[in-house]
Amino acid sequence: MAPAQRRVLIIGGGFSGLCVARDLKNHYLVTIVDAKEFFEYTPGVLRAYVKPKHLDALTFTLCPVIEGRMGCKFLWGEVKHLDGEDRVATIKPMFGDKLETIDFDFCIIAAGCNFGVFHKWGE
Repeated sequence: MAPAQRRVLIIGGGFSGLCVARDLKNHYLVTIVDAKEFFEYTPGVLRAYVKPKHLDALTFTLCPVIEGRMGCKFLWGEVKHLDGEDRVATIKPMFGDKLETIDFDFCIIAAGCNFGVFHKWGE
């Protein structure tokens, strides 16, 4: 019997998460979890104020790209608990109250950052 394919959980569907998924998809079963359902190229948003039609070039819905084009799995939700020792993540789907548990062999946290200008540490 062939060994089971190893699973990678990627937390975050931004630049880093999508690049890692693209590079690993041929060797692992990849699952991406993100709290947003869309990708947005934030630095270009100011251009959309001047040229509103440009917004379509700056954003896209994640699910069709991740599942359709990349062949990975996408979960729209928040990771509420990450247990590295047992290799389990607890995820709350965006439109549901029931928590889901996902097993993984490797986990990559590519959630980006959040800068809070009014907090002394930035978050």
